Amino acid sequence: MPQNSNSGVPSSQELPGLTDIVRKISYIYTFLIHVALINDNRMKFHPSSCGLSFLTAVLLVLLLFMSAGTCTAAGRHYRKGFLYRDGGQLMLDGRPYRSASFNSFQLSGCGHDYELFSDSEIDSLFASLPEGMLIRTWAFPGSEKRTAQLLELAGRHGHKLLLTLGDGRSSCGHHDGANDGDGSGKLPGWYIDGYKESYLPHVKRIVEMFKDSPAVGMWEILNEPGDAAWQVIKEFYDIVAAEIKKIDHDHLVSTGSWSPWAYGGEEPFRELHSGPHIDVGCIHEYDYDYNQSNMIESPHFQAAMNAMRDLDKVLIVEETGIESGDRCRTDRNTRAEAMRQKMDVYFRKGAAAVLVWNLAAEVRGCAFSFTPEDPMMEMIAEYPVNSRK
Repeated sequence: MPQNSNSGVPSSQELPGLTDIVRKISYIYTFLIHVALINDNRMKFHPSSCGLSFLTAVLLVLLLFMSAGTCTAAGRHYRKGFLYRDGGQLMLDGRPYRSASFNSFQLSGCGHDYELFSDSEIDSLFASLPEGMLIRTWAFPGSEKRTAQLLELAGRHGHKLLLTLGDGRSSCGHHDGANDGDGSGKLPGWYIDGYKESYLPHVKRIVEMFKDSPAVGMWEILNEPGDAAWQVIKEFYDIVAAEIKKIDHDHLVSTGSWSPWAYGGEEPFRELHSGPHIDVGCIHEYDYDYNQSNMIESPHFQAAMNAMRDLDKVLIVEETGIESGDRCRTDRNTRAEAMRQKMDVYFRKGAAAVLVWNLAAEVRGCAFSFTPEDPMMEMIAEYPVNSRK
């Protein structure tokens, strides 16, 4: 997230194949035959007679039950209604998936009072959007009730939430391991083992709670990790991603990374994302306003795209923003048009999603944030990849 924003801020996705299901069925079948033989004298029940027909019927029911909700496309198994990936392509129900969407830090319940949405406003907002959008917000420690409400509302209207499980900038009270409260980075030691004290139990708890929700688009390990060597961050990524996948095989895991510049360039960025349980890499860019350049394509995008293509994994432009509003150099209509041009470039060059920073209920002054009435929202809603045709 931009530090000057006035908002304050598988392959591993594949389900077990039919061979796994058949193996489990065979275990159950063997067990039931043993039960039948044990009871043979008392019940006159033998697997070679009517008992076998009964067991076969039971197994057929079990097979149908165990395969319910799973589908197959081009030999790949996935869970219906859940995002997954085919190499570097996001997929949904057997079809390629892309999303032009937005971040909303305020959906998490964090931010200034005037920026926050009521539940009825969130419901109306989600109802107004094209079905199936990928919307990013936060699931901070202690936010289980809020997260459940958001997932219910998102699911009601067919949307997916990219849920960020913590904040490397220590926003919204996530001060665990922080140097100096909100806006400060974590100490290097936090990425070595400090995260295991309270952050990792939070991750396990919330993933367990919502692992069966199709309204979860993907889990994000941490927003904008930094303040430590990239090798340390990689080990942190790999351990947390593995813990998530132990609990939840059905959802993707993204990193929440900054752009390659933050970690030393393309090669370290590729290594950061090379772990077997990481599915999605991210870039955050605000280059349009950097030195008043009006830059459309970030100079960091191609390096990130190259790295993720080498890994055959997904890249999303997870944050991109342009300042506008009162006393800004860029008016709101110009901002929306510039962002449309950014989306054109990023989707054409292989990004799976582009998420604009940042939707809030009210915006004051010059800011990256925008309201539901802003021309930015109209542009996002009408962007072609959201038509799902």
